[in-house]
Order: sequence, then structure tokens, then C-alpha cells
Amino acid sequence: MAVTGFAVAAHAGVLAQDNVRVEYQSDDLGAAQHAMDVLIQAIDEFHKRLPVGEAPIRVVIAHTFDEFSRYASHFSQVSVMGIAKPRQGLIVVKAPRLKAGGYDYTGTLRHELVHILLYRNTNPDALPSWLNEGLAMSLANEYYWDSMFVMARLFMSQRLIEYRHLEFAFLAPGDEMEFGDAYAQALSMTRFLRKRVGEDIFWKIVLGAKEMGFPDALRHYAGISPLDFWEAYRHSLWYVVLIASIASGSFFTPAAILLIIAYLRKRRAGKRIIARMEMEEAEDEALGIQSFSWEEVVEDPDAWKTGPLEEDDRP
Repeated sequence: MAVTGFAVAAHAGVLAQDNVRVEYQSDDLGAAQHAMDVLIQAIDEFHKRLPVGEAPIRVVIAHTFDEFSRYASHFSQVSVMGIAKPRQGLIVVKAPRLKAGGYDYTGTLRHELVHILLYRNTNPDALPSWLNEGLAMSLANEYYWDSMFVMARLFMSQRLIEYRHLEFAFLAPGDEMEFGDAYAQALSMTRFLRKRVGEDIFWKIVLGAKEMGFPDALRHYAGISPLDFWEAYRHSLWYVVLIASIASGSFFTPAAILLIIAYLRKRRAGKRIIARMEMEEAEDEALGIQSFSWEEVVEDPDAWKTGPLEEDDRP
């Protein structure tokens, strides 16, 4: 629904350096100067992998909650402190004074900048939202320690967001807990992929999404399918649970022990199922029976795993 009939407040000042323009109200001058310093430094830091290009970047420091809401649309209903509109080269952040307890202003600016850089250097429709958001958080140095405990809780309580459902958690946020869980999982998955394939291959996959879809880039550069990646990631969470349990002192509680036993039983049952399937495939081959893969019976086997954002906004 289009919103009309309001006037956007004129900004009292503008800072400009290189191709970055920061707009602010008079009592947010300090925040504007800090924003300029952070962004110029980050652009230089990310230049090797994600060059900014010649197009300008406009930054608006929202003076009031209402001003931020006019830019943020449906994302203004959740705890979002900044938003990027990559197609417009626009970053909007709340002035630091609007958050009584303070917030990671520097991290928010870097996060939104990464969304714009990814838009300019990849195909935004081909890059999954979890990877887009995970990279933004990773390069902004956000939530590293907290995300481990969140992922341990999600995994052990069987609330992990399945791969095929993960995209929708970013398209239509409404539940702040689900929104936060999706972001923690995106960061965790991104970090796992970087570690599994190595930094050079990881960036070939990310930047390869400019010419091909993410599933194809993953297969081409890393030799694994999205399903292979997802299964390996799920198994890796067992170690996250162990580390989080030890760090929190809850490793030897009765509840933790029961959960660990339940997980081991489930994993053992899964291995038996896989072994039986492999044996049946071997028997089919011996009898000359041809089996068909998922890729052979559908035109796009990975269509259910990825999908473009319906909005340009990126929190």
C-alpha cells in the first residue's frame, strides 16, 4: 500500500567524502561524523572482494522513530536499528540517542554497507537471504558469541529452521524471536561454509552468484550440493552444543544428558536408514534396474531452496 501525504523532514547538514553522503539533523553531528569514518574505513577494508564502484552511497541518520519508520516500512515493527535499500544505494540508521540502552551503531553501519556491496557485486536474486544476511553480520563483526548459544538452544529444542523454510523468515518477519533465530542461524551457516570450503573458494561461490545460481556455484567451486552442505551443517551443530554446554556450565545437567542421548539415538537411526538405502541401490544396480535422481525428474531441483526477495529493503 502506497503511503502519501507526509513531508520528509529537511536535514540540517550534509557530510560528503568520496562517493559517500551522510545527511543528519544538527544534534546528530557527532553520529554523522562517526558514520562517515566507519563507512570510509569499511569501504577500503572490503574493496578487494567487494568494490564499491562509482555509484554514490547515501546515508540518512533518522532523527525520530517516525522518520525511520517511513523508510523502514514493515521492518519498523521489529527491533531493527538500520536498513539498506541496495538498489537505491541508501542506508538509513536510527540516531544512537534513540536507543536508551545503546546499540552497535558501528556494526549496524557496516552491516547495511555490506548489503549494498553484495548487491553491486553479485546477482541479488541468486544469492540466498541467509548467505546475504550471514555475510553482513560476519563482516560487521556482530553477535559471534551470542549466536553460538542461540544455535545450541535451537538445535537441542528441535527448533532449527529447515533450509527450505529459511528464506521465508527473512521475507516476512513478524515474530521477533523467529527473526532473531533466523539471523543467528544465517550467521552460523555462513561461518560454517567459510570454514568448510576455505576463504578463496567461499568468495568464488559468493561472487559466482553473479553469473549462476547459488546451488550451481556451490557445486562448481566446492563440489557439493546444497543438500550436502545442509546435512554437514546440521551435523556440525553437535559440536556447537558441546561447546555451549561446557561454556555455560550446563553440560552435566540431567536435561542436557537426556538430550544428548536422544540425539545419539536419532543419529544412529539415520545412519541405519542411509546404509539400507545404499544397499538397496547396490542391489538395483546388480539387477540392472535404473534409478532416477531428483535432478533428472525436475527442471530446477533447487528452486525450492532459493528465491528472490519481494522487497528491496535489507535490515
